[in-house]
Amino acid sequence: MPLLVGLAILAGVAWGNLTPLQATAVTDRWGTIQYGRLSGLVGAPGQIAAALVPWASAALPTSLGGYSYLFAALAVLSAVAARFALVAPGEGRGHR
Repeated sequence: MPLLVGLAILAGVAWGNLTPLQATAVTDRWGTIQYGRLSGLVGAPGQIAAALVPWASAALPTSLGGYSYLFAALAVLSAVAARFALVAPGEGRGHR
């Protein structure tokens, strides 16, 4: 139980940090011109994913053969996404 509470707290901290990050990421990167449109483009993938999660979490276990296979698939997708994030070029990683 303490491990789950700790993980829930860490997830909450990460989620809470996304709010100010999203608010400042657009202006830091592209300035204030067309802030609304650019913020919408940046936030749209996360909002679409959040909207699809309830449907996907009900539909996918049936097609994958159960929740254990769903969680295994999610773990693989998370590992692939983490790998892409680590090798993606970007500012602040010594590329000037």
